[in-house]
Amino acid sequence: MILHDFIYEWDGKSMDGEKPVSWWPGSYHVKIIRLGIDSQGISYLMPFAVILKNARINPTMNTSLKNYIHNFAEKISRTYHLDMEKTLWVELDDTIQVTRIHPDRKLPQATTMYSIPWRPIRPNELKLIEPYLADM
Repeated sequence: MILHDFIYEWDGKSMDGEKPVSWWPGSYHVKIIRLGIDSQGISYLMPFAVILKNARINPTMNTSLKNYIHNFAEKISRTYHLDMEKTLWVELDDTIQVTRIHPDRKLPQATTMYSIPWRPIRPNELKLIEPYLADM
């Protein structure tokens, strides 16, 4: 079920003191999908997927989220009440790459560091999200 479908833009600037997604402008088409609903004692390990595709509204907005996915995921998770760690993050480009974001709790720092292992999508994951890819 599609929960949200929108274009997310950022200008790479920070007027409110909060760190932007990246310091370079960018634009992505974003779909937030509920993969399943918990019922009868069964809980999904990843109940949500966020599908991302570079929207490239103008030539200067060509920043990839691969290196900034943690900043983007924090903002989207906060705004749309998602558990960042229990969400499948999917980037559509020449290939379909996915990641799950894990905080690295071994490092004692004021800011959270994340482990973000990008990998090719698995066949079972592709089957789940394939109906939502047509208009991306």
